[in-house]
Amino acid sequence: MKHFTYSILIILLFPLHAHTENISGLFRTETSDKGGYLIVEMGPCQKNKNLTCGVIKDALWEDNSSKIDDYEHLNKPIVWGMKNISPGKFKKGKIWRPTDNKTFNSKMEVEGDNLKVSGCILLLCSSQVWQKIK
Repeated sequence: MKHFTYSILIILLFPLHAHTENISGLFRTETSDKGGYLIVEMGPCQKNKNLTCGVIKDALWEDNSSKIDDYEHLNKPIVWGMKNISPGKFKKGKIWRPTDNKTFNSKMEVEGDNLKVSGCILLLCSSQVWQKIK
C-alpha cells in the first residue's frame, strides 16, 4: 500500500507532458523517377492542431526548376495525422505517394534541416529525405 501511495504522489507531482510540437515550413521532396519534385508545406493539421500535416504546394522539374504546369495534385494533402511522440519524432500518420496513388502508414524524423519520411504497406516500405527550404 505504501508503494501505491508513493506512485500516486509521484504521478500527481510530476505529470507526464505530451509532446505537441509540429513541423512547419516548406520542404523539397526527393526527385521522382519522372524527373520532378514537390514542394510540401508542413504545419499543424486543420482539424487537430496537435497533429502535423503536409500539403503539396508546388511541383517542379529537376533539370531547370520550372513549374510542372499541368500537375493535378496541387493543394492536396500528402501527409496527415502525424503524432509527435518525442522531440523531432512523429508517427501514427499517413503519407500518400502521388506517383502510384499509394497511401502508407508513416513516420517522420527531423534531422537538422532534413525530414526523413518513411512508410509501409504490409512488408512494402519506402523512405525519402525531404530538405527544408524555408
